Amino acid sequence: MTNATLFILTLASWLLLGWLWWDRRQAGDSAAGEKEEDKRITPLLRGVNYLLSDKPDHALRELVEVAKLHTETAEVYLALGGMFRAKGEIGRAVRIHQNILARPGLPPEMHIQACMALGKDYQAGGFRTRALQQYARVLDMQSDHVPALEACLRMREQAHEWQLAEELLSRLDRVQSAKSSLHRAYLVAEMASESMQQGDEKKAIALGERAIAIDEACASAHVLLTDIHLRRDEHDKTKECLERLAAISPEHLPLLAAKVVGSEGFYRQYGWDFLYGRWQERHEESLALAWFEAVKDKHGAAALDALLPDVDLQASTLRVGLRVLALRQGSTLPGVHEQASQWRRKARNFSCRECGVEVVEMRWQCPQCHHWGSMHPIESDPFDA
Repeated sequence: MTNATLFILTLASWLLLGWLWWDRRQAGDSAAGEKEEDKRITPLLRGVNYLLSDKPDHALRELVEVAKLHTETAEVYLALGGMFRAKGEIGRAVRIHQNILARPGLPPEMHIQACMALGKDYQAGGFRTRALQQYARVLDMQSDHVPALEACLRMREQAHEWQLAEELLSRLDRVQSAKSSLHRAYLVAEMASESMQQGDEKKAIALGERAIAIDEACASAHVLLTDIHLRRDEHDKTKECLERLAAISPEHLPLLAAKVVGSEGFYRQYGWDFLYGRWQERHEESLALAWFEAVKDKHGAAALDALLPDVDLQASTLRVGLRVLALRQGSTLPGVHEQASQWRRKARNFSCRECGVEVVEMRWQCPQCHHWGSMHPIESDPFDA
């Protein structure tokens, strides 16, 4: 069981315990009342103890007993359903929350909580349409319900429904009096990328420029526009896009090295000088490596061998050294080149500045914490000390 799941179960159990204590105070001091409360508090305390001992199955059995002893308490069932969901027992969680919603005279606040919980159940189980329906019910009852809006936004992003996602983000911003300009810019850039895939370059350019107007730090929009102008052999506009990206987000320039080298006319006229000039000025190893890899893939090992003396990259880290070794044809040690090549294909090259997750290929949205624009190249290696 993960630490996050254990935390959720423990927190829910303590909330239940607190509620029962408060309920006991409200019920009076009669001997019968005390006896009934003792019946419920004892298994709940045992349940908390089991959670702290990392025995979730035993804890759930005790909490089921609590619910049986006080069946009219919807809060107990809400917490119990959340525990089943955290444990992966989605069917049981759904049944519990459906039973709560079926109760007559359910208070509006409890109705919202139960709908939200059921939406989470369906989302965790992969029932996307049903989850969205439950969140919509929550928003019908409370239009400014932030967790429901955030859940819908995440699901729309997962489904690449960028227009609907932007509308939800605008709604969230109004509710929270916020301005998520970078997030919105990335959503618009995704619309631009989608238009590009559909063959509508004119619309893609318009959306890309709109994304940059919303937030100039949207690197994906700069990369997309550079790619489009390269495809169209618009050299002046390509130069402008490259220079703009170099000024705003230079760490993303390596993403364009292969495209620059692949456009032979542009590479001869401007691309080689641009890449070499960046190397002379800043000695950005990640850009040099991307350049090397692009030249080898496009023009072969001989072209790479001709380029290496001009750039004269002296590896400053083990990561850089292994990548250079993987590109070179020869090696003084048998098998080292092959092993370095295997490492290069599997190495995690990007990490999220928000949560620290590492991935092999670049992503504009973190796959773990879902932040936009938080993935950046890994410059160092854990063995470099």
